[in-house]
Amino acid sequence: MKVLPKELGNGKKIVCKDLPNNRVEMYIKKAPGKAGHDSKKFILNRLIELDELFFEGLGLWQAEGGKTKGIYFGNSCTELLLHFLKFVEQKLGLTREMFRVTVNSPNLNKLESEINKWWSEKLKIPLENFTHVCYDTRINQEYAQVYINGIAVLEVMKNLHEKLKNIVLLTTNFTISYLKGIIAGEGQVALRRSGTISHVSIASSNLKDVVFYKKCLAALGIKSGKYMKNGRKFPIYGRKNLEKVKSLGLINLHSEKRLKFENGLRNYKRNVMKGEEMEILILKLLLTGPKTYDEISSSLRKGRSTIQSHYIPILERKGLIKRIGKRRAAWLFSLTKDGIKFLKVRRVPP
Repeated sequence: MKVLPKELGNGKKIVCKDLPNNRVEMYIKKAPGKAGHDSKKFILNRLIELDELFFEGLGLWQAEGGKTKGIYFGNSCTELLLHFLKFVEQKLGLTREMFRVTVNSPNLNKLESEINKWWSEKLKIPLENFTHVCYDTRINQEYAQVYINGIAVLEVMKNLHEKLKNIVLLTTNFTISYLKGIIAGEGQVALRRSGTISHVSIASSNLKDVVFYKKCLAALGIKSGKYMKNGRKFPIYGRKNLEKVKSLGLINLHSEKRLKFENGLRNYKRNVMKGEEMEILILKLLLTGPKTYDEISSSLRKGRSTIQSHYIPILERKGLIKRIGKRRAAWLFSLTKDGIKFLKVRRVPP
């Protein structure tokens, strides 16, 4: 597939010159009769093999990359930055020594020389490529932005993303890889107060991108919720969908997000089991005779509001208990035939 067009919409031509060893020199020639000059020249790989690393990198750039000046990518996770640099080096053929780096830090007391030295050693980018540190007390942790200015390489990335969308959707491994990059960059893991997983959300202000992300998820059998305009994101929730996210490794690129997600999912499973156990305890208690909310709550030492608003409605919907009248002003609940049968099938002793 030829990725780049011969000219841009503004009339400027893209010039490519083949070089030995699968390399190509490219730049954007200024429009005829217009002021200005040709763009900076870059030497890139002429042929690019499409594989998991390529689509992970493409997803990372799409999620977190700058789209106006060149190739930009910023994050607080060093593993993610290194993965993106690996993608650029192996797939595009640009070296990390070409990247400039700007570090943002919330710590006003930390010396600039110490900050840049630490990031230089981690990213393996020469210290002389680092700009002054941007101190910002509004952020929670340090993050680095790596970038190469150049409209020519920006056009490469834009065209790669747009022209390979069909391949992303049609090839399962590539769909997975692409979404790994998207979630690593723009994904958020939301937990409840109990520490259980609530949902995973993907943020984007571009509705066209949102539609494409949702198509990718659907291609993997994962349902997603409605787009929330206020939060500029959409959720993935429900045990089945979250288990699918885990089994496909969609959240594996970002180590902190992965740990938070897996811990939350483990807690979710434990809470589900506790819920099933509580339902059985209520059914066993009703074997001894009808009970009110207060009697069930007192016998099981569980909050009345939780019994009334959560467990009893669930058991009623399942058809395992029913209301049989009132004792004074309090509702009485009793087992149904299905409830008795359920306990027998489960072999739960009275």
